[in-house]
Amino acid sequence: MLADCSGVSELPDDEFSYWLTKEIGVAPVPGSSFFSRPELGRRLVRFAFCKTEEMLAEAARRLARVRRPARPVRA
Repeated sequence: MLADCSGVSELPDDEFSYWLTKEIGVAPVPGSSFFSRPELGRRLVRFAFCKTEEMLAEAARRLARVRRPARPVRA
């Protein structure tokens, strides 16, 4: 599923994906990787749901914590 992340972050898709993985523990795929013109996917991230029910419930709990704006994460 592609989701628009612009409501919770001004970061581009790749930086938002990195932030979500590091800070929240849920790893999406940057949306731009699915477009021949990457700029069309800069506000999108992809989530895969081929997981167990328990893992999906934990991801939902973690994603519910995303209430503050995402900020760049230093590697």
